[in-house]
Amino acid sequence: MNTKKLVRLGIFAAFIFLATPVSANDVLFTPMVEIATANPGAPLSALRCNVVNVFHAPRNGTISIIRADGTPLATTSFNALQPKEVASVVVDTFTNSTPITLAYCKITVHRKKGTVRGSLSRTDERGNSVIVVEAK
Repeated sequence: MNTKKLVRLGIFAAFIFLATPVSANDVLFTPMVEIATANPGAPLSALRCNVVNVFHAPRNGTISIIRADGTPLATTSFNALQPKEVASVVVDTFTNSTPITLAYCKITVHRKKGTVRGSLSRTDERGNSVIVVEAK
């Protein structure tokens, strides 16, 4: 190939790369998990949402635990989460008086959701996971 053709090919490749839309944020959700939230005198369990970076570069985003009616129970950001590192958000105090709360985890990651993995777990009063569901 001559130089002129290589330059044209390079310009065309750059145009295709720049014209391809890049998702600003991708979102993962877990299934709903129920937790007993109104049991006077009994130690309560907690909800924990975790995200791990499985990409070779740092990731940014947010983690939220959200009640079924859309009310956020807890939210945190992760910035420059390094490969193989984990970020979490925990809810262990519930202000509602309903006996059961349904909640899910929402993980928003900048760029591609395939670069992180996430889960929502319900723990017992000792902190042991009794239910774990995957974010997809």
